[in-house]
Amino acid sequence: MGAPRLKRTLWLSTGAGLLVMAALVLLADAGETLRALGGMNLAWLPLLLVFSVANYITRFGKWEYFLRLLGLRLRTADSLGIFVGGFVFSITPGKLGEVFKSFLVREIDGAPISRTAPVVFAERFTDLGGLLILASAGVIGSRQGGFAWIAGLALLVLLFALISSRRVEDLVLRLLARLGPLGRRADAMVRALESARALLRPRDLPALLALSTVSWFWECWALVFAARAFGAELALGEAVFIYSLATLAGALAFLPGGLGVTEGSLALLLVGRAGLERGVAAASTMVIRAATLWFAVAIGVVALAWLDRRWHLGARLWGGPGSAPLETEEGRSP
Repeated sequence: MGAPRLKRTLWLSTGAGLLVMAALVLLADAGETLRALGGMNLAWLPLLLVFSVANYITRFGKWEYFLRLLGLRLRTADSLGIFVGGFVFSITPGKLGEVFKSFLVREIDGAPISRTAPVVFAERFTDLGGLLILASAGVIGSRQGGFAWIAGLALLVLLFALISSRRVEDLVLRLLARLGPLGRRADAMVRALESARALLRPRDLPALLALSTVSWFWECWALVFAARAFGAELALGEAVFIYSLATLAGALAFLPGGLGVTEGSLALLLVGRAGLERGVAAASTMVIRAATLWFAVAIGVVALAWLDRRWHLGARLWGGPGSAPLETEEGRSP
């Protein structure tokens, strides 16, 4: 995926997000939702953003850990800028647009994209594991969300088996060799698989899953205060189950940012499980998504602008005449 296509995807996903919010208002009862939003206690908003930032800081620690496993040591400011800049593409299907971070690493450090792209996969893999851990107690205790939880666990096990198997690697490479142009990517595929194995070694997984669990716990906790901003009480245990399960459902749907599925799941669970009024549930959903997903996109734009100013990425960042596609494996562009 090249930079121009990523830019189009970003605009389309933003438009889809606005449509999802509008649909949520209408389905929940526009009058109730607007009244709830009008009565929101704005004093809770800074706390929501603090929890979101705590999530980002914890995940940044994981990003840095992955880079160190690959032998890469970027300046902390550059690494943080790249990591936060990737938030812009969290509203692409499965967050795969975050591979753009590998493009930025290449432009700044010269590391081949095939070497660092597996970091995005490893992030998603461990994020999925963290969400499964958080949702497990609620699923076992109430038997709600069992299908999504089992599907997520099956996907996690399958992906780990594929990465760990040398036989699967050989099979994939043989298939690529028969596909003409793709066969020329065999070396890049080998490097990518080697990086993935280095990032997800069994001895490192417990620490990585713990970091992921903590990072998503911050946003689960934020849901408690999103509801409280509208005068509703939500127990922390309920919030952990509801938020992690809704986020898991959105991830498995493979939609940009889980749009529609995450919001719908959150609102339904807040009404059906937590007993919130429909308008309050819809308003809480809108606020928590604004404070987590869309806040991340906003600061990601700022980070990309800072990187552009620092490294003069210019057209290579957003596309245009002479821009470099993400697929190329050359070193840093001149």
